[in-house]
Amino acid sequence: MIQAVIFNLDGVLVNTDACQYEAWKQLAHEQGLPFDSKINGVLKGMKRMDGLRVLLRKAERRYSMGEMLALSARKNDIFNGLIETLGKESICPGAVDTVSTLREMGIRTAVGSCSENAPGILRHLKMYSLFDTVIDGGQVKKGKPDPEVFLRAADALQVPPENCLVAEDGRPGVEAAKKCGMQVLAIGEELRAVNSDYWAESLLKADLPGIIERDYVGNSID
Repeated sequence: MIQAVIFNLDGVLVNTDACQYEAWKQLAHEQGLPFDSKINGVLKGMKRMDGLRVLLRKAERRYSMGEMLALSARKNDIFNGLIETLGKESICPGAVDTVSTLREMGIRTAVGSCSENAPGILRHLKMYSLFDTVIDGGQVKKGKPDPEVFLRAADALQVPPENCLVAEDGRPGVEAAKKCGMQVLAIGEELRAVNSDYWAESLLKADLPGIIERDYVGNSID
């Protein structure tokens, strides 16, 4: 029975994907490395250093740890500059109404994001108070597809993993949620064919409250 919903941030609640893409693209360009939408798709849901390691696989030389830390900081600086321009139009359609309705239903809500910028973005857009807990990249050691971020969210919510549903737009996130026995709502055209419990083009078209009500009725009958 679904008692809590854990949301990925980028691409599910807030459209920061373009900012992430531009930040990685600019960093790659500065280092003379290839970057395109396919590579960006691989980086979705990863912690910044893990994503950087993927990006540097195409490098002609090896980077020291000091250089990698500097590049990670550089990418974050670029990204932070971009997110300062975000306004209410950056909030994904249906996000605020969906989360608000879930809370009215008594469903616990959380954000599970490997981005260390998640709390700042939510506060900037005045969405932070919509969630019972926010787990970000600074609180986990491993990024998706490791399930740590979702397990920490479930623990903070005091809800068993099997009673959680994750709303995700990245393949690593879907894999992470499935690993710990959570139900998954896959968001976006790219995930139409992935192994998930539910799929929708966006939260606006997902009818999460309806999914939870049907799940409740089904479990009651069982």
